Amino acid sequence: MKTWFTKILGVGAVALLLTACEKDEDKAVIYPNGGPTLTASATTLGTLSIDNATKEAVTFNWTGADYGYTAAVTYTLQLDMKGNDFKSPSEFTTTASKRTFTVAELNSTLLGLGIAPGSAGQLDARVISNVSNNTDYSQLSGVTSLTATPYLSVVNYPSLYVPGEYQSWAPEKAPRIASPASNGTYEGYVNFASASDGRFKFTSAPNWTTTNYGLSGTITTDPTTKVISGALSADGSAGNLTVPAAGYYRLVANVPSLTWTATPTTWAAIGSATPGGWDNETPLTYNTATGTWSATMALSAGGELKFRANNSWDINYGDTKADGTLEFGVPDNIKGPTAAGSYLVTLDLSQGAGNYTYSIRKN
Repeated sequence: MKTWFTKILGVGAVALLLTACEKDEDKAVIYPNGGPTLTASATTLGTLSIDNATKEAVTFNWTGADYGYTAAVTYTLQLDMKGNDFKSPSEFTTTASKRTFTVAELNSTLLGLGIAPGSAGQLDARVISNVSNNTDYSQLSGVTSLTATPYLSVVNYPSLYVPGEYQSWAPEKAPRIASPASNGTYEGYVNFASASDGRFKFTSAPNWTTTNYGLSGTITTDPTTKVISGALSADGSAGNLTVPAAGYYRLVANVPSLTWTATPTTWAAIGSATPGGWDNETPLTYNTATGTWSATMALSAGGELKFRANNSWDINYGDTKADGTLEFGVPDNIKGPTAAGSYLVTLDLSQGAGNYTYSIRKN
C-alpha cells in the first residue's frame, strides 16, 4: 500500500511540475535592472542654416537597457519644449542605440514644436525603452537639454514678384506671391501702408526685362466683400494695378486667364483653445517691422485653433501635417498647447503661398 501511494504521489508531483513549467514558458519573467543613459553630441547648436541642411546637426546616443535577459528592446527618443514635461513631444522610435538628426530634420522638429524661426529655443530630450510594447516594463533615461535657433525653411515655388510704389518699384527687393501647385495661379500677401502707395505690378522675375503684368480695362470692387478684381495685360506699357486704400491684401493672380484679385484682410485666431472658443475670435495685430500678425492670449490645455481673415471662414488656414506650415481652407485644425497659460500666437504670411507659418510660444 505504501509503495502504491508513493508511486501515485510521484506521478502527481511530476504532472504538477510539468504544468507549472508549461505556464512559466507562456509568461516571460522580466527583471528591469537599469534604463538607458542618454547623451548628445552637442547641447548648444547656435543658429541653424539652410546651407547646411544635409549635414549632421546632433546625434543622440544611449546605452542599452537591462531587462535581466537578452530582450528585443525598442527605444523611443522624445523631444519637447523645455519645461513642457513631455506632454506633447515629437517621437522617433528605433531598435538602434542612437539617432542622428540632420540640420533640416532638427530644424523641422523645432518649428513643429512651436519655436519661431530666428528665435533660440530650448529642447528637452529623453529615451524610453520597452520590451515588445509592454508598457509595464518601460524604462526612462534622464533628461538631456539642448539649445538651437531654427531658420525659416522657404520652398522656392514658381513665383511672381510684386514691385510697387510702396517699395520704390524695385522688383529685386519685392515680395512674392507663389504657386505651390505650379498651375499658373499665384497667391500671397502684401501690406500697403497708405493709399498713395497702392500702385503695383506683377513681374515674372525679379527684374523689369522679363514679362510683367499690368492693368487691362477697369478695376471693380464688390460692395459686400470689398474684393477688388480686374484683368491683366502682359504688355509692358500697360497701366498700374491699384488698391484704393491702405491695408494688408491677399493678392491672387491667374496668369492663364489673365485675371487678378486683391482682398483687404485683418486676422484673428479662433478655436477651442482660444479665449472665445469657436464662437468669438481673438484679433491679431500687424507688426510692420516683422511682417507678422500676433497677439498674446490665454490658451486652454488640449484645445485647437485656426487662423481666419475678416471674421469669416472664406479665408482660413489650418495645419494638415502639424509641421508649423499652414494650408488654405483645410479641415485640419492647429493643435494648441497641452498646458494652459499665456502664449504669444504669431501668424507669418510674408513668404507667399506654400510658405505660410505660425508659432505658439509660452510667455
